[in-house]
Amino acid sequence: MLKNNFAFSLLLLTSINILSQVTLSENNLDRCKHENCYKEQIEKIISLVLPEGSKIESIEKSEFPGIYKVYFGDIQPIYVSEDGRYFLYGQMFKIDLQTSYVGADSYGSYKSLEPTIKNLTDMDVFEKRRSLMEEIQESELISFKAAKEQYSLTIFTDVDCGYCRKLHKQMKEYNDLGISIRYAAFPRSGLGTDTFTKMVGAWCSEDTKKVLTSLKDGKEPRLEFCDSQPVAKHYAIGKKLGITGTPAIITNEGELMPGYYSPQDLLKKLKS
Repeated sequence: MLKNNFAFSLLLLTSINILSQVTLSENNLDRCKHENCYKEQIEKIISLVLPEGSKIESIEKSEFPGIYKVYFGDIQPIYVSEDGRYFLYGQMFKIDLQTSYVGADSYGSYKSLEPTIKNLTDMDVFEKRRSLMEEIQESELISFKAAKEQYSLTIFTDVDCGYCRKLHKQMKEYNDLGISIRYAAFPRSGLGTDTFTKMVGAWCSEDTKKVLTSLKDGKEPRLEFCDSQPVAKHYAIGKKLGITGTPAIITNEGELMPGYYSPQDLLKKLKS
């Protein structure tokens, strides 16, 4: 979202003008003594440079000392300094050092430091996805559970999507490999369309699995409708998750795996 709405030259010009526009005086800046003060200061300044209509959802401490994460509707945060006057949008990494035993001789043992690189941005994005997925109740999903479950996935699906239909025809193979699949609704054509109407009918039916399967087989089952349908809700959450097509697989860890995977390929991916 940020990349699409900001021209970098505009950011540079805006940053030059920030100090003349911000309501905090120079004497008040950099005097924060507690976390809430930092958050208030960040919100006042960063709000000046966000795309029009954006709203800051949350400001949280990051693992990087002196840096805060600002969420404003995008799945990925921007990283902002405590005083709010520096920010970056991109990948943040952390180097963990572990002691590794190398060998020993008569003088003693030898050890070395082995670096491990963690992508903190990926971890932040995964956590954000997990948080958004918590808004969907288990009862809202149409589930095909494996008898010997090893993995449980949520898949955003569309009844008129070719690869969604292909995946559904192989449901028994996924289940036999220990992969349970829970469907959330994502009509790619949008709300109020024919596909949306079909999916509302599936989610409102007494036998949701049977009706969903019939629709994916290209049939025209009798559809029922209800006020409590979650299709519009799922679609909105899918948009926030960054889903643009179906099938879109979400793991319990918050990883997004877009597109179709054969049963064996999906199992291999989950094990990697």
